[in-house]
Amino acid sequence: MIDEGMHRRTGSLQCEKSGVWTMRVMLGGKIYSRTTGTKDHELAKMELSKFVTAIECEHKSKVEPGALLKEWSRYESSAEAARLSPKLRINRYRAWRYFSAWMTTTYPGVVSADEVTRPMVESYMSYFGNGRSAMTFNLCVCHLRSVFRVLLGRDAEESNPLNFVAMKFSDSHPRRELSADEVRRVIATAADEGGEWPRLLALGVYTGLRLGDCCRLSWESVNLSQGVIQLVPHKTRRYARGRCVTIPIHEQLMAMLVATPAQSRSGFVLPGIAEEYETARWRISKGLDRIFDGAGIVKSVMYEGRNRRTPSATFHSLRHSFVSFAANAGVPLVVVQAIVGHTSTAMTHHYYHANESALRRAVNAIPAFGRDGRTVVKGKTYSDALRGFDSCGSRMPTISYRLSRAKRLFKSGQISEDEYAGIRERILAEV
Repeated sequence: MIDEGMHRRTGSLQCEKSGVWTMRVMLGGKIYSRTTGTKDHELAKMELSKFVTAIECEHKSKVEPGALLKEWSRYESSAEAARLSPKLRINRYRAWRYFSAWMTTTYPGVVSADEVTRPMVESYMSYFGNGRSAMTFNLCVCHLRSVFRVLLGRDAEESNPLNFVAMKFSDSHPRRELSADEVRRVIATAADEGGEWPRLLALGVYTGLRLGDCCRLSWESVNLSQGVIQLVPHKTRRYARGRCVTIPIHEQLMAMLVATPAQSRSGFVLPGIAEEYETARWRISKGLDRIFDGAGIVKSVMYEGRNRRTPSATFHSLRHSFVSFAANAGVPLVVVQAIVGHTSTAMTHHYYHANESALRRAVNAIPAFGRDGRTVVKGKTYSDALRGFDSCGSRMPTISYRLSRAKRLFKSGQISEDEYAGIRERILAEV
């Protein structure tokens, strides 16, 4: 039987100013905190393990698992469960545990998967989906559907009650990009904050790296002589087979990095932030919230149908901004993909936020084509000289101006001598 508490949270240690370590454990949506009473890290780890065990026992005593939870042992011994990754197995167990607890409260007489009917499942999914995102709802459907398919055996396709539950359309709200003005305000606020914060924000803006990679960036990954940063992003070490990314160092970031004396360029680029990221990550979050608030950035919004605010602007928004700034400047998305380490251009498109000026530049980049496919200078087309209008729709001021325009087209080779004679004749006929 899977022990949900042990896999769900192992707790964290945070070192206070006095040097004493404090334990923090979150379980069941509640944060438990207690001091270890020691400054020794190894002793603090032992105290944390005891504290986590005590919290889990207290949590389990308050949660009624439900009669259906006994069915999990049958699923756990199946061939399908053996193929699951540990994380997916835990998430599937958690979905089944919550479903069985609700069934025990609502339908106490149901003790096996065979007794669960379609109306019961529809009632549960209506309850579960209230205030939750479409992604959370759809994941729950997939988890329960897989468990029922194994428990019901051969008749799973016909009798599986989850097969009749319709998936919700995606209502995900990814982090938005920060505009150039917002980025300037964030960097200025970080400079006022002092310490290692300006360098952390500069890494996010000029490299597009995720927060964890910025906090734990080592000098071994920074090649100042070649002006590049080379590393394997933490997120893609497993999924992209350790693909290394090469990021050219922006001149602004280079000025910050070379300010560190050569003898101090070992270990982490941001040693203080790296230590806090490993031991008290919440301090990094609090510091970034303070900077974003000082810059006047709205960090979260409330969407209809959600029971809590959804983050909209975080440190990850700088990654969106990096992709958008590069793409809007004309950098091919394939090149941006290589820099940020995306495994597909589809993911890069997800990060790309086209703005109006970029779209206008893209349209204006298309050359103006004259007669017979000849490319002409904008505002000096064959039809302009013929009709007496410029490219903006304004009438040309004088006949002499129009005649001189036609003559310039002829001398530049954009129209033939016969075409020039015809244009000149038509212009003079309007006098």
